[in-house]
Amino acid sequence: MNIFITGCTSGIGKETVLALAKENHQFFLANRSAEKTNELIKTMQSINPQVQAHAIIIELSSLLSVKKAALEFLHRQQPLDILINNAGVFGQKGLTQDGYEMAFGTNFLAHFFLTHLLQPALSRANNPRIINVASDAHWSAQFTSWDQLRRKTKSLTAFDEYGFSKLANIWHTNEIATQIQYQGIQAYSLHPGVVKTGIWRHIPKPLNYFGAMPFLKTPQEGAKTTLFCIKTNGQFPNGQYFSDCRPAQTSALAQNLQLQKELWNYSLQAIQSI
Repeated sequence: MNIFITGCTSGIGKETVLALAKENHQFFLANRSAEKTNELIKTMQSINPQVQAHAIIIELSSLLSVKKAALEFLHRQQPLDILINNAGVFGQKGLTQDGYEMAFGTNFLAHFFLTHLLQPALSRANNPRIINVASDAHWSAQFTSWDQLRRKTKSLTAFDEYGFSKLANIWHTNEIATQIQYQGIQAYSLHPGVVKTGIWRHIPKPLNYFGAMPFLKTPQEGAKTTLFCIKTNGQFPNGQYFSDCRPAQTSALAQNLQLQKELWNYSLQAIQSI
């Protein structure tokens, strides 16, 4: 299989790739750091000398960089079996290079654009799959207006911003299941658990109580649901949300079909001129 994954030089993404490296897949590893990606490829090759892995440089806070990364894959004219939208930020204030709130722009909009661009390659594969790494943090998300996504949201905490970006990941997954151009492509979203990764490093220490909690999952444990979504034989409904390798409930807001459709249209407009 051809597997494209974002954010895999550490944490859940890295453990996902290392688990899959035991099998003879072809990997497209999309990260900011070429050096760290090449180190990862060496580790993968030590696990399986036959593995094929390619480094793709991507900066998710720039939609132009996302486009360049997608085109780098598309120029190969190969089908794409699995797209794993894994990368995420938490607690980074400010705006992306395109003027969107950082968590929304990086965790959701960049992956929406990447998925949109890679859809033709996914459609050429047999049993293609999109996996969006979301979070149960979406349960606390609130929606006020789409305008909030184009300004520095001083009134929102890092948890609010992160939660809304993950809510958007779930809406994205659900809407893919309804779109004609994605027909034949299975899309899943998931909660990996509360995992001890570097994502906590941008939270000020007085608020960063999660990072020290003993109940946190290891990245290897956090990768299990992603791996489950890759390997499941398609017996679950398109758009299903998972937690701990089982179907899980989403919030009432995540089931708001009107806002789901509005987000889709808002996002299409956002990427139109890129």
